[in-house]
Amino acid sequence: MLNEFLTQLRAYCVARHIPLISKESESILRNTLEKNQPKTCLEIGSAVWYSSIVIASTIQKRWWHLTTFEVAYPSYLEAQRNINQAKCRNTTLYPFDITKSETTANVLPLHCDFVFIDAQKNQYGNYLEKIYNNLSSENIILLDDVVKYQTKLITLYKFLQENQINHEIIPSEEWDGIMVLKNI
Repeated sequence: MLNEFLTQLRAYCVARHIPLISKESESILRNTLEKNQPKTCLEIGSAVWYSSIVIASTIQKRWWHLTTFEVAYPSYLEAQRNINQAKCRNTTLYPFDITKSETTANVLPLHCDFVFIDAQKNQYGNYLEKIYNNLSSENIILLDDVVKYQTKLITLYKFLQENQINHEIIPSEEWDGIMVLKNI
């Protein structure tokens, strides 16, 4: 039933030109979650909640939790409806930009084991800076669309260089990839 809902949601997003993760990125996301089994997950950029459902449904069988942020309020409202339809109870969704909100520190989970970022590409480095102190000692971070939008990732590469963080890029769809950061 969940797979059917995701198929319908993907078709809906494609028809309305709503950005969502590619099928290849979805597979990488699921495989990473299954392999690493994180307990506390964070997502930045949930849009209408497709990737959030993938994360939440993968971790919910272990009763683990996902906290997600979406800056666009109409997308946030649509995501709320999709949360209810997908019956993902292990989630908390917030409608604001974590780089601009004073209350972010109050709502970010402590000791995040897993982070998925697929939001404003020119803010990737700022997102990492904002969550840096909330990462567990063993963490994994996936950043989507790092090949396709590499010219917009100045803040990301500056953050990686300043903090001497190594990374790996896994090819996803044609002309794109997902950056993987481990234990930063």
